[in-house]
Amino acid sequence: MQEELLKNLENVGLESKEAQIYLAILHLGKATIADVARKSKVKRMTVYQHIDDLLQKNLVHKTAEGKRIFYVAESPEKILKILDRKKKHFEKILPDLKSVFAQSSHKPQIRFYEGIEGMRSIYDELTKTSQTIYGAFAADKYFSVFNERDNEKFFENIRESGGQIKDLIEDTPVGRKHAKSQWYKDLGSSKILPEDFKLSVDIMIAGDKVAMISLVNLIGIVIENAEIAELQRNFIKFIRRNI
Repeated sequence: MQEELLKNLENVGLESKEAQIYLAILHLGKATIADVARKSKVKRMTVYQHIDDLLQKNLVHKTAEGKRIFYVAESPEKILKILDRKKKHFEKILPDLKSVFAQSSHKPQIRFYEGIEGMRSIYDELTKTSQTIYGAFAADKYFSVFNERDNEKFFENIRESGGQIKDLIEDTPVGRKHAKSQWYKDLGSSKILPEDFKLSVDIMIAGDKVAMISLVNLIGIVIENAEIAELQRNFIKFIRRNI
């Protein structure tokens, strides 16, 4: 029972020694420092160190009888009032904390896109990078949405930004032709996936960004998060090494 009470007092915000001292005074009703030290099994000097904190928290008060100083425990309901004050204070700063959380670099930033212009925006954004782009896509679906001018612009973005590209391409006649195109010259390389490896969604990884695009449904998302990007990049690298 005693251990459980101490643990619960710690759970609501009291330090370990404070909990021991408060509970000892609660049991004794009224006690000197020496009484508290004996009951709580906390050294007298340590009791002195923590009793002032309990006074400031209004969990105990002191009274004098002659020359002797006694400490008296306040009602445990005071703890509820302390918690209520803390809650109200926290509620005041909560909007600011939520704002910081929303901007945290550790929280993935996710953007959704729709339509041909949305898909064009994704490719345009991810090809403007000085990083190496890792991609996997179906050329047939790609060229059913984008024309040669779009494709030229995407590769120009990579060249002008100083990036590189390493693609995995679905095995189709269009895919094999694109893999051998001059667009990869000096910019990277492409590999054809095994014949039974079909892609219904394109994927691109550039820096901390991952794009997943359905060129059939014309919907896509960009996730900006270092850990997610690294995981997807490693998948592409692994596949490239093993084909």
